[in-house]
Amino acid sequence: MRRILPLATLLLLFPALALFAQTPTGTPGILPVTPAVPFAQPATPQVITLPSNDARAGVCTAPVLDGFVPYMVRAGDSLDALLAGTRAVTPAQAAALNCLDATDVLPAGSVIFLPEDAIAVRGLPLPEDSAGGPRIRSFTASDDAILNDGTLTLDWRSGGGEIYLYPCPADESAPCSRPALAQRTAAEGSLSVTGFHRSGPARFRLEVVTDGENVTDDVTVNVTCAQPWLGEQGALPACPEEPALTVFAVYQPFEHGALIWFGDTRQIYVLTDDSRLRVYQDSFVEGMADPADAAPEGLLTPVRGFGRLWAALGGPDSPLGWALAAETGFDSARQAGGRTSYTTYVQGTGGRVYAFTEIPGFDTGYWSLVAGE
Repeated sequence: MRRILPLATLLLLFPALALFAQTPTGTPGILPVTPAVPFAQPATPQVITLPSNDARAGVCTAPVLDGFVPYMVRAGDSLDALLAGTRAVTPAQAAALNCLDATDVLPAGSVIFLPEDAIAVRGLPLPEDSAGGPRIRSFTASDDAILNDGTLTLDWRSGGGEIYLYPCPADESAPCSRPALAQRTAAEGSLSVTGFHRSGPARFRLEVVTDGENVTDDVTVNVTCAQPWLGEQGALPACPEEPALTVFAVYQPFEHGALIWFGDTRQIYVLTDDSRLRVYQDSFVEGMADPADAAPEGLLTPVRGFGRLWAALGGPDSPLGWALAAETGFDSARQAGGRTSYTTYVQGTGGRVYAFTEIPGFDTGYWSLVAGE
């Protein structure tokens, strides 16, 4: 019995030993199983944005203003044409709000933000789509010529799948394509357009599209500035926002420039031959003594407020030199170049009109003669 038990045990273990012998070296006798790895949900990708401390974000705020919508610029677009239909902003303001370098040079393909009531982006209530191919029965303007502060009415009757109304470059030879983000309008309707900021032709297009086929029709009106510029030039073709303001002034010419005093502000403008402009507050009070400098023959020593400022600037050694004639009072006028413009147009003596450019934070501005001699 003692010999039978070990033999029976050996017979029971033999199959297991045989199986172990058939497995690869160094692996257990049980076949390997790849462990299940739980699926890990990838983290939400983070959008990369420009730094929040970018200085432009605090100035060019059009993208975040209520009532402003995106518009994709076409070749030949101008802010003046795009803003027809709105008085919310001027072209200069829209340029500043969009970080644009100029109002008349827009980067084609870029996206800017405009008031939603501008004709370039506004949409009208849509009726049921008309059956049949694209057609324009009529497209007319209420006038051939209007003042820039007037109202133009556009009327149209058309049929087709999609109808669009949008501005075009004034030059009729320039290409005019539909804005990429243009809103569809009604097949029949009437639209009042205001807010013209520039003189010259203004062109509008009606386009009807059905199944890839389209027809277009244009109307053009001539816009004239309601207010004239001083010197009939100013910032043409842009129109002035306000008429010129009449103000009493005093003028005195010098060897190397001139002095102009304005009665409403009591400020003295110093114009020197290097086209530089500096502005000082008049500190003269009746009873103050005049400069004692004796002028050469044919020249004059300035007196009163002009004399005190002249002396403070160096007298005969100042950038002005000696006076060429006595001071003269006259009715002047001032007219801003625009709501956000740094330039003001000023009526001088003898039909002269000056452009004064004063830049905030700078103690020196610039002047030029835009009319007269």
